[in-house]
Amino acid sequence: MGQRIFLAGKGGVGKTTMAAAVAVRQARAGCDTLLLTTDPAAHTSLVLGTAVGEDPVAVPEVPHLAVARIDPVEATARYQADILRDAETRYAPETVARLREELNSPCTEEVAVFRRFLWALLTPDYDTVVFDTAPTGHTLRLLSLPLSYQQQLQVKAVGTEASRAVDDAETATMANALAVLRDPRQTVWAWVVYPEATPIREAQRAAAEMDALGIPPGWVVVNQVLPEAVCVHPLFRTRYTMQQRYLATLGDQFPGALLIPVPLMETDVVGLAAVEAVAAHLPPVDTISVG
Repeated sequence: MGQRIFLAGKGGVGKTTMAAAVAVRQARAGCDTLLLTTDPAAHTSLVLGTAVGEDPVAVPEVPHLAVARIDPVEATARYQADILRDAETRYAPETVARLREELNSPCTEEVAVFRRFLWALLTPDYDTVVFDTAPTGHTLRLLSLPLSYQQQLQVKAVGTEASRAVDDAETATMANALAVLRDPRQTVWAWVVYPEATPIREAQRAAAEMDALGIPPGWVVVNQVLPEAVCVHPLFRTRYTMQQRYLATLGDQFPGALLIPVPLMETDVVGLAAVEAVAAHLPPVDTISVG
C-alpha cells in the first residue's frame, strides 16, 4: 500500500488548498495520486478548475492526478442498493423487507460514508491518497464510526454461516483500516492551522483525541504566514511578531511533528498555477514519504 496523507483542522484554515497542493506535488513527482474530499463544503472544483464527483476523474493538466469527493446522498443510495441487491439473492422476501426498513435509519448515511472512506484508505489503485477532511469535529466523528458500522452489521446478520462470514470480513477490514491509520510508515496526519490562537488550540485538542486513538500528528502546516520583508506597516509588523511567537511554540505543542510554514499568497489560490505556487513551499516529495 502507498501513502495516505490527511489534511485536517478548523474550518476555513485552507485544508482544501493544502490538500490540492500536496496532491499536485505528489502527482508531478510521478505518483499515481487521488485527492479525495470528505468535506461537503469543500471547494476542490474551484481550486483545481475540475468538476469533482463521487467517482474519481482525471485532472487533464496534471498527469497521475485524479480527484473525487464523498457525496453523502449518493454514497447512501449506492450503499442501500448494494446491500438490498445482495440480500435479494440470499434471503426470503420478509427478511429483505425488514432490511429495507432498517436501512432507512439515521446512521445509514454515516455508515455509507464510512464505507467509502474505507475504500479510499485501503485501495491499492493509487500510490498516494490525499484526504481533504471536513472540519475537525466531523472528522473525529468519521473516525468513530466503527461502532455504528458494527450495529449495521448486526442488522444484516440472519444467523447463517454466509452472513457470519461476511460480518467477519467486514470486521477484519475495519481492523486493517485502523492499523493503517496508526502506522506512520503508511499514514501522515497533517494539521492545518493559521498562526493564531483559535485554530491552534482546536488542532491541539483534536490531535490529543487522535493521539489517544494511536494516531500521532505527522505535520503541522501553518498557512498564511506573513513574510517579514513586507511587514513595514506597524499593523502588519505587530501581526508578524504575533505569528512568529505562535510559530516558536508549535514544536512543543505538537511534539515530533514536522512544521511546514506556508506564506500568505498575493492572490486567491484558485486555479492550477496558484496551487502550484503553494506546492512550491511544501517539502520535497522524498521527505513526504511516511516513516
